[in-house]
Amino acid sequence: MLLVVMMILLTATALAGVSLQATQYELRAAGFDRSAVQTQYISETAMATTLSWVDATSMDGSIKGHIAAWNDTTRPDVTMFGEPPLSDTNRIDTSRTMWKQQARLTNVILPPITVAGADKDPVGTFGPKSQYHPGTEDRDVIDEKLSDYVVDMYDCQRLTGAGSPGTQVNQTGSGTIRVFQLYCVITARGRSFMFGSYASGTTKIWKNGQGKKLEVSRYAIAHDSRGTILSPPIVR
Repeated sequence: MLLVVMMILLTATALAGVSLQATQYELRAAGFDRSAVQTQYISETAMATTLSWVDATSMDGSIKGHIAAWNDTTRPDVTMFGEPPLSDTNRIDTSRTMWKQQARLTNVILPPITVAGADKDPVGTFGPKSQYHPGTEDRDVIDEKLSDYVVDMYDCQRLTGAGSPGTQVNQTGSGTIRVFQLYCVITARGRSFMFGSYASGTTKIWKNGQGKKLEVSRYAIAHDSRGTILSPPIVR
């Protein structure tokens, strides 16, 4: 009889331990899933704000200066994101923009993407109790120290036969308006990280297709969104 009681107690204890461990794994998995979904939202936010940024900078023509600056220097390095490099023969009007730059050029902070307790936001984008935060920790492998997101714009085609209704487009003569529109592919890259995710033993080294070694955090989350955009008419 005593042996039966001990077996029952042992079985109940084992079941309790397994249930506790399973619950912990489920809670951890739910947290990872939540952070992954929020990172997807950051990526989609990057896509939406880029549309607004292109609209704003196209109307005053400042987007031309932004693109010209990239054309005069170098094309964006996309190999750090596991993609093949942009070729020299197809890099015209290829550029990169980031959250801070978009906010600065358009003088707009909408929507805010913040860490809990920063920028007078006690909650933060991921919530006050989340261990994950939008953006990336400052590392040498990430150029210009990305914050929140980065957007690459490439494969831009200039549509010279388009314009707003009522304007004279691509015609000769004095006083006529010459405009064009940009049709581009954009990739919005959302990132999130856990504080201390680059501590010892939490990183790994991987090689991209060009053999370049990159150090990445095992606790970082990435989500990219890709689409095409058509800019408003831009005056030449």
